[in-house]
Amino acid sequence: MKKRLWVTFPTICLALALLLLLSVFISARTFFVTKYRIYAPLEQPLRLVQLSDLHNQTFGKDNVRLIERVRALEPDLILMTGDMINSDDPDISVILELTESLSEIAPVYCCYGNHETSWMKHFDTDLRSFLEQAGATVLNVEYCDVCCKGNELRLGGYEGYYRASLMTSGGDKEREEREDLFFADFEDTDRYKILLNHIPTAWLDWEYRDEYDVDLVFCGHYHGGQVRLPLIGGLIAPNIGYFPHYTKGLYASIPAKVVLSAGLGSDRKIPRINNPGEIVCVDLLPEK
Repeated sequence: MKKRLWVTFPTICLALALLLLLSVFISARTFFVTKYRIYAPLEQPLRLVQLSDLHNQTFGKDNVRLIERVRALEPDLILMTGDMINSDDPDISVILELTESLSEIAPVYCCYGNHETSWMKHFDTDLRSFLEQAGATVLNVEYCDVCCKGNELRLGGYEGYYRASLMTSGGDKEREEREDLFFADFEDTDRYKILLNHIPTAWLDWEYRDEYDVDLVFCGHYHGGQVRLPLIGGLIAPNIGYFPHYTKGLYASIPAKVVLSAGLGSDRKIPRINNPGEIVCVDLLPEK
């Protein structure tokens, strides 16, 4: 009996190790589509597709699998919510080629994530011109008004933690004033307001969605918890810690609804485990 248990234990360990490796492989190579329906004061239905946290990952040669899946969804607008590159990688051809292909499907709007911001500081290069040449509209603490299928929209882009300076000793007066001006202008419209905000902390963990007149916020950054445990959910989120309450999903409130994407890739420090990538597809439907 003892010999059998001794033989069984390493066999179980080996099986678990193989399952773990398989999960890492599947999570790095596959993605799924999550669809949401949201009713909004619009004239016509709109389909928005969100891509986030690609981190230079590729799905097939030249990201053909990702591109074809987005094409099949027939979006009206494509939203990229940051960390599409890695901050220490000088090669940004993956996101530029992807953006060029996506812009042939639908208009592409993007905000920066913390990796884009760090990349620009590290390499002393502005990403805007590259992304715009590839066909994207860059929204970096700014907004634009667009009309899509007869719907009047205001699209804004923002990277970080709104009011983060208030959470630190002394704060950052210049940053705070810039943020206040942006959000005051962004909110001042009767158009339907969609915000691309890479880091979701302010809207979910700090619950600012109950305070600011924004209709719909698209976020990423948390990678779905990076490692997803059966029956438990995500393991960790940046700056939040272990077992975060929010990792991915649609979180509804008044006035803002928040869409949190699990993203598509990883920054290479921690692999995604039991956590395939995600494309988010949101159908905005006129209120009945």
